[in-house]
Amino acid sequence: MILAVNMGNALEWFDWTTFAIFAVYFSNQFFHSADAVSNLLSTMAVFAVGFVMRPIGGLVFGLVADRRGRKFVMAVTMTLVAASSVLIAVAPTYEQIGAFASLWLLLVRCLQGVAHGGEQGGSYTYIAEVARPGNRALWGSTVIMSTVAGTVLATLLGAVMRTWIDATAMADWGWRIPFLIGGALGFFALYLRRGLRESTTFTEHATATTNPAPLAAMRTAIGDIWAQRNSILRVVMLVGGTSVFSYTWSVSAPAYAISFHDVNDKLAMWAGVVANLVFIAALPLAALLADRFGRRWNNIGWGVGVAILAFPLSGMLDSSAATLTLAISIALVVQALAASTQVAWFAELFSTASRAAGTGIAVSLAAAIFGGTAPYLNSWLTSRGTPDIFTGYVVVLALAVAVAAFFTRETKGIALTREPAVTPENATHVP
Repeated sequence: MILAVNMGNALEWFDWTTFAIFAVYFSNQFFHSADAVSNLLSTMAVFAVGFVMRPIGGLVFGLVADRRGRKFVMAVTMTLVAASSVLIAVAPTYEQIGAFASLWLLLVRCLQGVAHGGEQGGSYTYIAEVARPGNRALWGSTVIMSTVAGTVLATLLGAVMRTWIDATAMADWGWRIPFLIGGALGFFALYLRRGLRESTTFTEHATATTNPAPLAAMRTAIGDIWAQRNSILRVVMLVGGTSVFSYTWSVSAPAYAISFHDVNDKLAMWAGVVANLVFIAALPLAALLADRFGRRWNNIGWGVGVAILAFPLSGMLDSSAATLTLAISIALVVQALAASTQVAWFAELFSTASRAAGTGIAVSLAAAIFGGTAPYLNSWLTSRGTPDIFTGYVVVLALAVAVAAFFTRETKGIALTREPAVTPENATHVP
């Protein structure tokens, strides 16, 4: 069960990360400019568009998951992810079809974004609902571990390919290989998910709930989501800062180091692999803390830690791959504090009737506003000679996460009943 869900989740993040990791190689294939940095920025803008589409997927597929079930949605989103990966792999270049190549990439990226938004709500909710209350953060951390595993796999593949394929061949045809692999493995993950059983929490809710006409059901679902708007806002605040930090260090740091610090591209890829393996090891340890002491303190610790370390970590970056490895590793150990709590905590903030939609919308919206724009914003500010502005932005968001966590009620160990753990009336925790 966990393998089927998390393998699909890992492969989805493999595709997502492959786009960011290999952008430095294929950007010139889709955009027509003599300036390689300009082409990279254009590709990062398309990367960000995928995030813009994620809230749409979170809403649409979340509503379906809360009505039809989590298993059904995870099958549909996995199909879309696999198909979009194949479409990128076979995409024609600018030389072949002109500006339509850029449009092709943009449209496929939109499809990928919609699927990813739906997948997060479904997989987060499913794992949280099947976990035992006392170790829900630990089980939930396996979802985050799988996303990191997808990131590691993409980065590792990039490092291995760059070892055996020169930069010219990588830019010409090599970048297509990981997208083909992602598509094939995505359809295999879809096969594994066929054997999943629906969560007992959802089944009991569906049995106890009448089945109204589609229009009435839609009005009820939207009403349920609106009633928990405070929880959505809190999740957006909690994910906003953590997603910026995650995409800056876990996903785009190797490409950033190659473009702006002249780090050897082979060594930069390996730096990303090593650091993300450290992240995977740190996640279950941080989750044990969350199951023991609660979700709030992990997130408060994350916010304070990032605020203290953001400038020193950015200042560490130079042309050394060893320094890059150390900086990313430190950043991701801190990231584990917050990331390990998210699947469990977010599920505990919503009722069964709107859990997938609420989680999907909030996480996707935060990622679209904050995480998806982070690589582009970081690259753009650095290209203008003002990287400290981006680092200051990270510090502000980190402090916002700490404040949001401080004023959110602790929910560890609760039963995921049909009633929300946190409502507009009891959402604020005043120490």
